[in-house]
Amino acid sequence: MIKVVVIEGQKEMKDRIASILSVREDFQVLAYGKDAYDALKLIGRLKPDIAILDNHLEYMEGEEIPPLLRARSPATAAVILTAKTSDFQLHKAVANEVSGLVHKETDLDSLPWILKCISDGGCFISPSLAARVIHIFAAENRNTISPCFNLPGRAPLKSVKEKVPAREDPARYLSKTELQILTRIGEGNSSDEIADNLHLAIGTVRNYISALMHKTGLRNRSQMVRYAFKYGLVPFA
Repeated sequence: MIKVVVIEGQKEMKDRIASILSVREDFQVLAYGKDAYDALKLIGRLKPDIAILDNHLEYMEGEEIPPLLRARSPATAAVILTAKTSDFQLHKAVANEVSGLVHKETDLDSLPWILKCISDGGCFISPSLAARVIHIFAAENRNTISPCFNLPGRAPLKSVKEKVPAREDPARYLSKTELQILTRIGEGNSSDEIADNLHLAIGTVRNYISALMHKTGLRNRSQMVRYAFKYGLVPFA
């Protein structure tokens, strides 16, 4: 019996996965979730054999989760489901040692076979994604951008490193109050709620948020939420 946790934000896709796996006696879906918080909370508690992750999740992208997942459940293999993904996201997924990259539109019907293969110690990359992955790492090894990226219908890749978040380890350069505010943003609190919780004026909170964005290089609240999750400021217990 292969135990699975499914993290998928779209109900239609979740229902399709359920219909594919529910008829199989060799699979047991332990739980469903819809965002990165659910992913780490459920996987850490249930310790499934395989975690199926949508690559577009609230709070974090699916390909960013595996390193955090391994800290909570080292034996769980990560499988990323994707329909549209950038070369940077593919690079990040492989670099984070996912066990599977599955194209939703072309390979989902083969999901039981793919998961069985991964459970047996193998890995899987959809054929429609495999060529791109090879070209990405070939280009990186040459420290140049391969002309193979300039395929018809797809814009040339500027750099596989172009979206790396700015400064790391926020505890080194943020004040205690800034860390408190960033943590509460990661927990989904509004500016008014943060002001009330920390006993600050709303204008003061907004000033702190502006300072946070300047120091971290982040541009909006959504990025700040993901940043808080990435560096462990938001608990998953």
